[in-house]
Amino acid sequence: MRELTFRSVLLGIILGIVLSSANAYLGLKAGMTVAAAIPAAVISMLILTKLLRNGTILENNMVQTMASVAQAVAAGVIFTIPSFFILYYTGVISFMPSYWLIFILTFIGSLWGVVFMIIFRKPHIVDEHDVLPYPEGTACAEVLKTGQKATENAKFLLWGFTIAAILKVFQSIKVKIGDKVYKMLEEIFYFSANLKNLPIALQKFTLSVELLPALFGVGMIVGARIGIMVASGALLAWWVIIPIIGIFQPEMSAQQIYKGYVRYIGIGVIVTGALFSFFQFFPVILRVIKGHLVTVEYRKDPHQGLWYDNPNYTKDMPYPIALTLVFIGSIIFFFINPVESLLGKLLSFLVLLIFTILFTAVSSYIVGMVGSSNQPVSAMTISTLLAVALTLKFIGMYGEKGIIAVLVISVVACISLAIAGDMSQDLKTGFLVKATPYNQQIVGIISAITSSFFLSYLIFVLNDVYGFVGNNPLPAPQANLIATLAQSIFQGDVKWNEIFVGMFLGLIARLLGFSILAFGVGVYLPLGLSIPILLGGWFSNLLKDNEEKKVLIGSGLIAGDTIVGIVFVFLIATNIIPAASDKDIPIFGGFSSFLSLIVFILMIFVVYGIIRSNKGAS
Repeated sequence: MRELTFRSVLLGIILGIVLSSANAYLGLKAGMTVAAAIPAAVISMLILTKLLRNGTILENNMVQTMASVAQAVAAGVIFTIPSFFILYYTGVISFMPSYWLIFILTFIGSLWGVVFMIIFRKPHIVDEHDVLPYPEGTACAEVLKTGQKATENAKFLLWGFTIAAILKVFQSIKVKIGDKVYKMLEEIFYFSANLKNLPIALQKFTLSVELLPALFGVGMIVGARIGIMVASGALLAWWVIIPIIGIFQPEMSAQQIYKGYVRYIGIGVIVTGALFSFFQFFPVILRVIKGHLVTVEYRKDPHQGLWYDNPNYTKDMPYPIALTLVFIGSIIFFFINPVESLLGKLLSFLVLLIFTILFTAVSSYIVGMVGSSNQPVSAMTISTLLAVALTLKFIGMYGEKGIIAVLVISVVACISLAIAGDMSQDLKTGFLVKATPYNQQIVGIISAITSSFFLSYLIFVLNDVYGFVGNNPLPAPQANLIATLAQSIFQGDVKWNEIFVGMFLGLIARLLGFSILAFGVGVYLPLGLSIPILLGGWFSNLLKDNEEKKVLIGSGLIAGDTIVGIVFVFLIATNIIPAASDKDIPIFGGFSSFLSLIVFILMIFVVYGIIRSNKGAS
């Protein structure tokens, strides 16, 4: 049966670039990405199996693997790379990485993420077959197996894409008449009390909703539980903490209080989540190390019941090739490592290597238990950052040089960990459909290289069009967090009071059974990003039947919004259309914001009608 073919690799590269670009745009706005495996599998089957009529399940698995790996590269890039731009444009550092440096760092992290997962494939995916469910990997395997049903349900993906794309066009298009620029619909609904006769606390009350279909789609996929956690953090920050601080700082606006105080409280919450994650999964690290010191035997044939044979279904990339790739990546990293002393280069490299391997084991285990959406990549990156930072300070590095060094190292660590967790799900899918792991590892590396090449360029374009600092920048919450931590550690400018308040809130969230990281992201993000995610989660709970339809239409909303958004980014970057500005004039005047909210609500009803009208469809 055909598996690794030219057309599957080509389609995988194309889908990988498109979906990773969309995820990068989404992650920089919303602080989270979504798995691309199932949408990619459905699109692949639609093209190879439905249109060309001779696609195989293994070809579709290769395409899905490549698109999924590319999405993981996007997550690692947006969590770290913008921190360079943030610190450069705020005057903290005088170093701006080149395109090629970003590409090389991304490539090294990608290479390590794919190769290190080879070590843990058998103990986690094969030997723990009946223990670790790997929810996304298993669901994707079911989609691949039920190809006919999945291609029929592809209409939900197309519906979601079309609806979101149309709305995004009306939100993004600008018309220049004379020296004035007019816009159709707003992307944000904003309300502020701002009345002097109200009590001081209520004067700081604001309500904002980002009217983005992608955020609603994210809520549909992650569900109400995560949506409630994120929104709880945001509502606490904007409706409780900011009004209270406003009592003591009446001259500051809500936005000024958010930037000066609340973001640091959010950092405290997220750091607490990182620490809890590390100690929670420390036994996993010990278990993995112990498991590799002894020979683990197969308890039974885990492939019983599958419907065809592949003699290579247990074949991994040979260790000599894998070690050679790691060695090549290590040599390249050793030379581009900005730490100047030989001792510093060696120590920082060893700390990075040790933490990356250990957290690869943790990533593989966590996604096996609770899925990729709950993988604490940012928490593990922060843990690695802190370990490297303490090592560099121990050998006497301070100031700008220390900041740059720890950022460079964090990029490699974050991308490697993101890909390791994602590759774990992909290998589980391949395991269930009897794909060859070696082929999946090869296409994973190919996808990582091609997506790294494009995403490294996309970051510069997004910085030119929107920026990561200044007026209305892309929020890039994880990158802002990493930038703030790096600056605080090496320059001593730590707002400990706010961080300790955040750590206390993190402990309360833990006692309430919340995911500290989800709650912390809500505190850290602007309020408007959390509300549509919450609405999407509630909406998803109303439609309890047929999870696949909800995932596909939610993925379609994300893809339509973000892909059209990327198209407009390039149109703005090439001066074909004017960039957004505070001086843009709403065509519908003061009613424009409310009209945009009404259109967004109508979109929700349309999505509801599509799903309900096709309730009986297979």
